[in-house]
Amino acid sequence: MESPPGRNLVCRCFLVDEETIRKAIAEHKLQQVEEVTAVTRAGGGCSSCWDDIQGILSQVWGKPRPRDVPDESGLSSAQKRALIVKMLDAEIHPLLDLNRIQMQLVDVTGDRVLARFTGNGVGTTAPSFLALKRYVVQKVTEAVGHKMNLVELNVLEALAP
Repeated sequence: MESPPGRNLVCRCFLVDEETIRKAIAEHKLQQVEEVTAVTRAGGGCSSCWDDIQGILSQVWGKPRPRDVPDESGLSSAQKRALIVKMLDAEIHPLLDLNRIQMQLVDVTGDRVLARFTGNGVGTTAPSFLALKRYVVQKVTEAVGHKMNLVELNVLEALAP
């Protein structure tokens, strides 16, 4: 399949061009392939374009830090993920279960925790769900010892065309 004239097609499954990806990265401050996929759908089919998407992200933000190298906090992303998984299993998942909400931890990179929520009240501004999210951020921050940011992939996915 040929790219339309003037377009650098990156994802052939969903016909997403480089300009669309760069615009989404800039508008939403996306830093990971999974985030780009959530917003643009690029990489959501066969995933053969993930390296191209990562290349665009690297051009915009610089080369990503290897997952096993500690950052300024003294912990690598893998170490942070292990601490977060342990805390989620012990403290968060039982609480979410009581509220009929599920949380999928997708990735941990730097100060960003990528997660997807499903269930009761997800995607709303219901005070009960907002309070649960705030509690998740608080507990994740405590688990790794420094401020962490929650990136809800389901919110980004809602922005996808």
